[in-house]
Amino acid sequence: MTPLEATQLPLRDIHLPLPIAWWPPAPGWWVAVSLVIVLTLGWTLQRRWHRRRALRRAAWTEFCQLQNIDDPHRLAMAVALLLRRVSQALDPTLAQTPLHDTAWLARLDQIAPGLTADATLHPALLQAPYDPTTVYDQAALLRALERWLQALPLGHQRVSHV
Repeated sequence: MTPLEATQLPLRDIHLPLPIAWWPPAPGWWVAVSLVIVLTLGWTLQRRWHRRRALRRAAWTEFCQLQNIDDPHRLAMAVALLLRRVSQALDPTLAQTPLHDTAWLARLDQIAPGLTADATLHPALLQAPYDPTTVYDQAALLRALERWLQALPLGHQRVSHV
């Protein structure tokens, strides 16, 4: 064998390593993606929880303000306004078809029971907001309104129609 032939041995050329694959990702990426998913889910659930209870919080805030009203006529008007607002928030179609008298009481009872159970409060709910001479028990009206607010559905789910 000649020296030239000895230098030309059948050796293979240098092989470069394969390029780094994008899959599977490194463990740090798994942790980062998991953390983003958990934080997004937690933030979404927290917002939904607060939004679902916003109506109840607003109603309770207004109820606390109602307890400071001494005038029976103003109290009856404020209670009627609160009931209308809460009812319309739960069912926006109520604004298009206003209810009166027993239909209104039935609607209030359908939304949440407890307000119309005491028949002595019917004049306070139906007549007192419009007639300042109507006599009713203010404390009983506020107690019944408190029970009604406690029985409200938690969310803004629509209440079925009668």
